[in-house]
Amino acid sequence: MQSTKTSTPKIHYFNPGSEAAVPSRNVNHTPTAPVRKMMADLALLPLWYGENGDYVFVENIASVSRYLSNIPNEISPLVKLFLPTEMPTSTTLYQPLEAAPWGISPQSVRFFERLKQQCLPALVAPTWNDKLAELIHRRTAAECLQQLATLTDRLTPPQFASNIDDILRFMQTHAPPFIIKMPYSCSGRGICRIQDKQLTEQARCWINGAIHKQQSVSIETALDNVCDFAMEFESHGNGQVDFKGLSVFETSAAGAYNGNLLDNSVLLAKNLAKYISESSLDKVRMAVQHTLGTKIGAVYKGFLGVDMLVYRKGSSFAIHPFIEINLRQTMGHVSLQLVKKWIHPDSKGRFVVSCQKEGRAYRTHLQRQDASPLLIADGKIRSGYFPLCPVAADTMYSAYVVVERRVSSIETSEVNVHTNCFL
Repeated sequence: MQSTKTSTPKIHYFNPGSEAAVPSRNVNHTPTAPVRKMMADLALLPLWYGENGDYVFVENIASVSRYLSNIPNEISPLVKLFLPTEMPTSTTLYQPLEAAPWGISPQSVRFFERLKQQCLPALVAPTWNDKLAELIHRRTAAECLQQLATLTDRLTPPQFASNIDDILRFMQTHAPPFIIKMPYSCSGRGICRIQDKQLTEQARCWINGAIHKQQSVSIETALDNVCDFAMEFESHGNGQVDFKGLSVFETSAAGAYNGNLLDNSVLLAKNLAKYISESSLDKVRMAVQHTLGTKIGAVYKGFLGVDMLVYRKGSSFAIHPFIEINLRQTMGHVSLQLVKKWIHPDSKGRFVVSCQKEGRAYRTHLQRQDASPLLIADGKIRSGYFPLCPVAADTMYSAYVVVERRVSSIETSEVNVHTNCFL
């Protein structure tokens, strides 16, 4: 259990893929079927990164009530549910609440406007500014990279193309492999990889389709990636941008996000030090923070993450500091909150977001639960497997942690073992 919160409570709304709603400015944007499924399966994720006294928006209590009843009391979050199908209490109805979408977009702004009109008159709803559309575009990261040219040994920023001929010209003057990206996408989605100087018919179709949807694509030379990581920030909308912590994450062979390492930022930095000195890492952090303050800080208010990578450069290593800017809540920030609130200080682990076929995710969940019983000490997870959202027979997207003790030691605190608590 955590201490009581005194600031204005938030109402969280998990809307991954918010970037896709930005290009059209469509307030009635309908996410793709996979994104809608992810929204449904992981709707409760804000339970674990929200603050005590906050609310999380859910549409169906039946799908989450059993999960909530099985969370061990020692780690039960104090974030509450907000269900539109149930009339809120008069206290909630007139309580000042701050809207907290996972990502801001015209669609999420409209979502909270309707919620305010229907049942929450005291809700502080977000507003949309077309300047946000410019900042969410991948061009912002490219411009920030150019500002850090002397620090990055003049890495070539991505080039933006509005037709196939622009792509071919870039490919003829640069060395493969190449990465082509949709300007409004994130987390390894909306990406096409080209291994040589030839475009296959499949690649041409992908590029033409992406340009049709978003008017342009970016192209860049792929680097010899050694390690993916990110720096997490919070912008206050007045030019001030605070550094919140470091996150190290894992990606699939195709570049899609898989999950984060769970450890404190100091130890994560030491882990990166085998490639990059801590002083160099800190120099990058200060430069990125300053650049964000001048480029984003006066317009955007909220959490954001900057994806980076360590790449092999000859016989040494270097940092690419602006792979992309995620102007939203991020899985990296979730991992920071998990470490701060729920993971025992003597432990480490992995925070994983996975996608499997219906039925397989549930079977995998049962196997993990049996193989890694949950151990809780001092009100935090000491070791074991713990699902962060309900897992049922029809689940496809799951979010969970797998925790282990960092060092062997004699256990001096009270340890509670919870076996098969989510069957």
